[in-house]
Amino acid sequence: MHTPTHTRHVPNDEVPRLLTGAYQQVLAALDLMGYPVTSDHNFAETAGRAARACLELMRPVAVIEAELTDMLERTFPARYDQMVISKDNTCFGMCPHHLLPVIYRISVAYLPASRVLGISKLSRMVQLLARRPVLQEDLTHELAMTLSERLQTRGSAAYVEGLHLCMAARGAEAHEARVVTSAMLGAFRDYPSTRQEFLDLCVRTQASLL
Repeated sequence: MHTPTHTRHVPNDEVPRLLTGAYQQVLAALDLMGYPVTSDHNFAETAGRAARACLELMRPVAVIEAELTDMLERTFPARYDQMVISKDNTCFGMCPHHLLPVIYRISVAYLPASRVLGISKLSRMVQLLARRPVLQEDLTHELAMTLSERLQTRGSAAYVEGLHLCMAARGAEAHEARVVTSAMLGAFRDYPSTRQEFLDLCVRTQASLL
């Protein structure tokens, strides 16, 4: 998992307080913009609610790493050597450029070597790694690398489709645009037929993100 070279370590119990204070500043700015922040009861305790929502969309790095390590250690002996795929996982994350939400549809796959991961753990891994302020390109690469290195697979792949609110709700207002990224490692990169099988399964009969 990518982490900054220079990191200010803030105690976990300080994070909600700092976030609440930050959102109080946002509300002060809204007040200057003419919104009835102090008189409209709908804004009461908004800073605290926004802070809690932020912590749901962006999990602390230490929490993600601990849960990821725990689930990847709970594997089973592999009696199956063909493709394992978890398709169309709907997840939520944040764009690091604007701190606006991203709605993802993510498919991941791997070819087992000696161990397999529980099916629910595969979906959980995807959800955990998505809930960070991370570029979609980096998320896609890290999903494939996590399966390849930590599960020691013969090959791994990730296919990610993202609806970025920083692009849909502002700026270009490209409401229909989806960003698509993929990463292929091992057999998925080396053998075109394996790669194509995975991609064919990913794009078949998809429902709308919304």
